Amino acid sequence: MTIEQLKANLAEAEQAYHDLLTGQAVVSFVRNGRQAQFSQARRADLKAYIDELRTQIDGVSSRRRGPMGFSL
Repeated sequence: MTIEQLKANLAEAEQAYHDLLTGQAVVSFVRNGRQAQFSQARRADLKAYIDELRTQIDGVSSRRRGPMGFSL
C-alpha cells in the first residue's frame, strides 16, 4: 500500500471512530417490541486498526529519508 492509501484509510478509520464515539454509528431498531441498539464496530478493534495504520505510515515515512551527509 502506498502512503497516500494508508493516510486515506487512516482518515476513514478516524472518522468512523469519531462517529462511533459520538453515537452516529449505531444501528437502532425495534425488535419484539423492544428498542435494540448495535454498534457497527467494536471500539477496541477500531482503535487497534487506527494504531496499526499509524505505525505503517510512520514506517513508510521514516524509510523515505534521504541519505545523511556530514561536512567538515
